[in-house]
Amino acid sequence: MKSIRILDKDINLLGEIDNYEEFKLNRRFFGLSEFELKIKVSNLHTDKLITNNLIVLDKDYKNVGIILHKEFNGVENKSDVLLVKGVTLKGLINRKLIIPDINQSYEMCKGKQETIIKHFVNKNCVKTVDPFRKTGRLVIAEDKFRGNDDSWRSSYDNLSEKIKEICEYCGLGWDVTLNPKEKQFIFDVIESKDLTINQNVNPPVIFRSDFNNIVSRNYIESIINAKNVVYSGTKDDASKIVLSTGESSGFERTEVFASINSDDIEEIKKEGQVKLKEFEELKSFELDINATNTFIYKKDYDLGDLVTIQDRSLRVTMNSKIVETEEVYNKNGMSLKITFGSTIPTILTKIKDLEKKVI
Repeated sequence: MKSIRILDKDINLLGEIDNYEEFKLNRRFFGLSEFELKIKVSNLHTDKLITNNLIVLDKDYKNVGIILHKEFNGVENKSDVLLVKGVTLKGLINRKLIIPDINQSYEMCKGKQETIIKHFVNKNCVKTVDPFRKTGRLVIAEDKFRGNDDSWRSSYDNLSEKIKEICEYCGLGWDVTLNPKEKQFIFDVIESKDLTINQNVNPPVIFRSDFNNIVSRNYIESIINAKNVVYSGTKDDASKIVLSTGESSGFERTEVFASINSDDIEEIKKEGQVKLKEFEELKSFELDINATNTFIYKKDYDLGDLVTIQDRSLRVTMNSKIVETEEVYNKNGMSLKITFGSTIPTILTKIKDLEKKVI
């Protein structure tokens, strides 16, 4: 079992735990990452597991969580277990909205996609007009101008949700890590590594049953919610901007409307492209992985990397991005589940999407 260190928000060590029931970490390339800790109440240092304290799983400080929730249901003469939940340091970004400047309806940014993401973080977390909005100890890594030329606007959207939307559209990821020496939280954009069989720059990573690196698998291919034609604009002029992808006529044509109140043709097209991305065909592999057989997790491959999955019985070969990992640590060791391709929408994300449409 990996040891867990507890820090306060000023990065001071409060204690270390090496005896717990289970630790689960869900890492996501585009969205927020979460953790869950189960530990006996009688264990040393459980009194320090309080909200807004930090917990550290790895020695390199890459996985640091913010405690947001704890609960305890005691049963007499039973082993009392405390449940602690929270998010990784990406949760600092989730605490902010994108607030436009005074007398401006939107906060707008044009440039490389990395530049746009870091602009929104800088304006709402670091160099804020209101000093009370500044996120203490947060700094932004150097802009390497990754991604394509683009433009995005926002008005009072949740900052992390907007970054997730941009990243799902452009394929970049993001994270917030801890520099313990400087006692800083570092925001940065992440670029995927291509580890597929279609390239010859990096050693390829292949998940295949006869390689003995897959414990179990779940494959989904679905067009239940897919759309391939979008009408973009206001309801009065939507027919002026029509975008499509793939086979988009006759029997296979499926349509959706993207509402945007703007006179900028490029902006209207962009909203349509984002909508089509949201409604693209779902292809997803969920694999329980042997993390040390053939390829070693976090050494040969990691969250966000492009890898190859082959399933001969399903006759499927898929080059896909690792979009989510679930690490579970307990007395039996470590287990790993990986999601490739698209994550399956949950009821909560569907509710959030409906809220956006209502607004």
